[in-house]
Amino acid sequence: MKNDEFIRGKVPITKEEVRAISLNKLNLKDAKTFIDVGAGTGSISIEAALTYDDLKVIAIERNDVAIDLINQNVEKFNLSNVEVMKAYAPIDLDIKADGIFLGGTGNNLEEIIKWSKDLLVPGGRLVANFILIDNFYDTLDLLKKYNFVNLDVSQLSINKLEKLGSRDYFKPHNPIYIISCEKGAENEDDK
Repeated sequence: MKNDEFIRGKVPITKEEVRAISLNKLNLKDAKTFIDVGAGTGSISIEAALTYDDLKVIAIERNDVAIDLINQNVEKFNLSNVEVMKAYAPIDLDIKADGIFLGGTGNNLEEIIKWSKDLLVPGGRLVANFILIDNFYDTLDLLKKYNFVNLDVSQLSINKLEKLGSRDYFKPHNPIYIISCEKGAENEDDK
């Protein structure tokens, strides 16, 4: 989906190229439940819900302006499979998830990583995006600490062609770090 298809306001959005790669790494084709943490405008939630009709999507966001935008986007795309929750993760959920996307962690990174592992089904996928390299390294360390497996890391640089006077140039965007992994086997050391 193109970014301009979403109602955006001033809330951060996962850009379309990053969204495409992140959703691909989540591999939600046969998934039943998906959680989007720090959902922002809801672009990940919306595209996942539109792509997979039978997928239950839970978008968690704490910012009131962002919650309003997610709800507007859910309404715009007439989605009945997205539940929007105003909350600060981690929160109590009585479900198991096939996939979790971390778009924002609000300084609760370790708690959210542990919570994600508890919520994921065996082999469930976790994908996280970061623009700050310190957050990337902290997350990588925590995923190893909590025995996530099949860690795959990419650094994505997007440059978009734009006008500069009468000519064109590639305007660079912030590099994005994308981590994808799976819930590993449970053992007593993980608890």
